Amino acid sequence: MVFLSENMNKWEYKVVTLRLKRKFFSGQFDAQALQEELNKFGQEGWELVNAEGIIYRVGAPILMFKRLTQK
Repeated sequence: MVFLSENMNKWEYKVVTLRLKRKFFSGQFDAQALQEELNKFGQEGWELVNAEGIIYRVGAPILMFKRLTQK
């Protein structure tokens, strides 16, 4: 049984699939473009908690964020 206290932090989560261009030969993302995307979410109060697919050469990376609820 789980008890939730009114004093506990309450979080909301966001999952984002990025559509960034990769460099043709290396398959790497433009670090500046990735940083700009992360900063955009940071300005909205989102904290990056996980990233999948950043180092792989295929597919779009998936970023997971959290922030305190405003409720």
